[in-house]
Amino acid sequence: MKKILFFFALLVGLTCSAQDNSPKHLLEQGIEEISKNNFSSGISLLKESATLARENKDERTMGKAYTALATAYLKNDNTAEALKNYILALPAFKNTRDNLGVANTSKEIGLLYVKQNRDDLAVQYFTEAIKLGKQLNNEMLTADALTGIGPAYENLHKIDKSLEAYSQALAIYRARGMEIQAGQTLSHMGNAYKKLGDFPQSILNYKEALGYFNSANDRFKVADVLCSLGGVLAMMEDYNESLRLYEQAYLDATSIKYDEVIMNASLGMANAYENLRQYPESVRYHKIHEQKKEAFINAKHSKEIAELKARAGKTKIVTAQSEDTNSSSTSTAGYDFYFYTFIGVVVLIVLVIVGFVLRRNALKKNKEDNMFSEAEGQERLRMVQNLHNDLDSKLEEINSLSESIVERANGLPSIKSQGEAMQETTRKIEENIRDIVWLLTPKTTTLTNYSGSIKEYVLDYFKDSPVEVLISEPDSISNTVITKESQVGLLSVIKDSLVFVKEDPQVSKVFFGITYTGTRLMVSIKDNGQGIEKSEADKKRLDSHLNSTGGIMRIDCDPGWGSVVKIIIPVEKKPRGKKTVMLNF
Repeated sequence: MKKILFFFALLVGLTCSAQDNSPKHLLEQGIEEISKNNFSSGISLLKESATLARENKDERTMGKAYTALATAYLKNDNTAEALKNYILALPAFKNTRDNLGVANTSKEIGLLYVKQNRDDLAVQYFTEAIKLGKQLNNEMLTADALTGIGPAYENLHKIDKSLEAYSQALAIYRARGMEIQAGQTLSHMGNAYKKLGDFPQSILNYKEALGYFNSANDRFKVADVLCSLGGVLAMMEDYNESLRLYEQAYLDATSIKYDEVIMNASLGMANAYENLRQYPESVRYHKIHEQKKEAFINAKHSKEIAELKARAGKTKIVTAQSEDTNSSSTSTAGYDFYFYTFIGVVVLIVLVIVGFVLRRNALKKNKEDNMFSEAEGQERLRMVQNLHNDLDSKLEEINSLSESIVERANGLPSIKSQGEAMQETTRKIEENIRDIVWLLTPKTTTLTNYSGSIKEYVLDYFKDSPVEVLISEPDSISNTVITKESQVGLLSVIKDSLVFVKEDPQVSKVFFGITYTGTRLMVSIKDNGQGIEKSEADKKRLDSHLNSTGGIMRIDCDPGWGSVVKIIIPVEKKPRGKKTVMLNF
């Protein structure tokens, strides 16, 4: 009898042990550990659950385990592992005909593919989620998938499809009374209409979203939408209203310490003040933007470092716990550890010193090479300019001869027309030679040299013209380097702008000014001519010259008062030896 009781107790114990290690039980334990933020142990339990479920061909549990693993990795910002586990879960749900699981998993895969900019794949998975959501009459799942597919369509430049998806999702959210989701969808629609260039509709969507967020008292989203509204109005050139909205967004974001909106709103205010010609305020908010941007990036890096340290700390704890279970001798292991650590530190210090010396030598050599290249470039430029002066004098002689021919060709229209054609050809050759001098300048030059060169170019352009040229430039801007690409782009805009000035018969004065704010080079060209509006084709041609440089330009024409051309190009700052100078004009 005792033997029978013993074997019965043993059988019960084995059964209980088997139950404790079943895939479902491990899944529940893993989910519980993740909920307590014990990610290391929770992930281990979930992996074990998935492995046992696959061995037991329990696909339902296996799909749930992989989904829980993906969720855990998402909480740790490990999107690559999260995507991998969602994809592993999908066949398990399909094999068990769990359409709800397939739909939810497809939606999550689509969201992750959008983050990875793999929008074609995202659309495929979102489409499947939407289809299954409608079959299951699950409106919230369908609406969330429709909202997710919208940005994917936008990235694929299929704005109409994205708006259609947003509209369907919005109808569901409104019917369910979900204000936050409805506001987010309207904000997405505002972005889409902005990309289409339908600014009035974009403003309507943003304002409706603002109403939902105000009703829900979500101050962060209110600040976001105010900033977006300011951007649309700036595109419509309503700079006063744009400035008002940016200021409101800036104040709201400051009160809740929303650094990202503070950074964007300060930049928007700077641009608005600039277009309203309130340059001191523009410079002030540009500085605030740079400060907030630097602080935002530093805070982000600090957060990432803190997270890495936290993960490393968890790893050390797990390692220490596993070492405590070993019965090996700790004294010998501790001695070896400290010995090899000491050797490693010494080697690391030596490598750092050697690297520092090599880097210093490389920087010194690079500085010498740059000085040599700049000197060589300046000498080449001097030679080219001398050649230009010689050719210019010869062209003036040809021009004088052609004028003499025209004067003596009275009664001979064919000879007179040929002489005039010779004059025109000579003038064009002279302008082209002037441009060749610029194209043969060094690949890069400092802003100080560039300012002097461009001043000479403008004066030379009007030397044979009755137009009076007024120049405003600092004595020494900066030793910051301006690239050849920016030089050529800026020269092309200046050249075309000067052509407009010269073609206006009423122009008697032209003002040319250069300003440097530390990060941007600004050039202004003003005249006192007729102020004739330029065609859209001319504006687009001028703007195209600056596309590759990241620069912007604006033409203002006031009939009877003249024209103003403003050009701004970004200039990369050098870390040392800079001197910032600003002129107001």
